[in-house]
Amino acid sequence: MFEVQLVNSTAIRLIAFRQDGTLRIVFRSGTAYDYSGVERSVFDELCDVESVGSRFQSIRNAYTHQRLSNSTTQDFLFAVLQANTGSRLMVPAA
Repeated sequence: MFEVQLVNSTAIRLIAFRQDGTLRIVFRSGTAYDYSGVERSVFDELCDVESVGSRFQSIRNAYTHQRLSNSTTQDFLFAVLQANTGSRLMVPAA
């Protein structure tokens, strides 16, 4: 199970962390990557840092990563939406 945080970034839509050390980054372009062996503190820092994109630059080549397929990314994003059952979502028109 991933813990998900929406972020305020021009390039990154959301970040997510799984207890096995997987950091998932979903970009606004629709591509997503999983980074392996990431410490929980890195995810926590990304959640709190002022510039997620700038901090991400030091992460992107520091860990083994794999691009997710489009269908895996889409399934993940739908799961995020389904998990948000507590309140209404306000979504801008695409």
